[in-house]
Amino acid sequence: MKATGLSRVAKDLIVAEIEKEFKAHASFFIAQHPAVEAASMDKLRARLRQSDSRYVVVKNSLGRRAMEKASLKDLAGNLDGACGIVFTGGDAVLSSKALVDFAKENESFKVIIGYMDGKTVTAAEIKTLASLPSREVLIARAAGAVRAPLARMVGVLAGTMRKAVLVLDAIAKKKGSGS
Repeated sequence: MKATGLSRVAKDLIVAEIEKEFKAHASFFIAQHPAVEAASMDKLRARLRQSDSRYVVVKNSLGRRAMEKASLKDLAGNLDGACGIVFTGGDAVLSSKALVDFAKENESFKVIIGYMDGKTVTAAEIKTLASLPSREVLIARAAGAVRAPLARMVGVLAGTMRKAVLVLDAIAKKKGSGS
């Protein structure tokens, strides 16, 4: 008799591994990828690797079981059809940008839902997230915003000191020439 499918032990191992991934990552996204060519999916995986993320395709029933074990039962219903899960290891903004850009290039690819820091994120919110600058750019902007007023204050103080020196110099010259 020919065995088909995965054994019970193999399924349990897959569920345990996916559950571990859910617990290890603060953010993940669920996407549907019907009719997307394998070569295109490889390009998406390469983009996601740049942001320390992974695109994993898992059998829906096993994914649902893993989500239930990881206390994510509310999201389990989103695993329907040809789905994949993106586990974000780095900046979730970069991962969402890669997904949204890929969805623009591949009409059948859709980001369904996400989960970030304990909260469910809708597809519309993921698109908004993707439009934000990266974490590094936001930090640089914040540093620039803090630095600019300080630089202006230094300029004002330096100008005031320069004027005081010029006034004192003028007084000293006047007294020097007046004696």
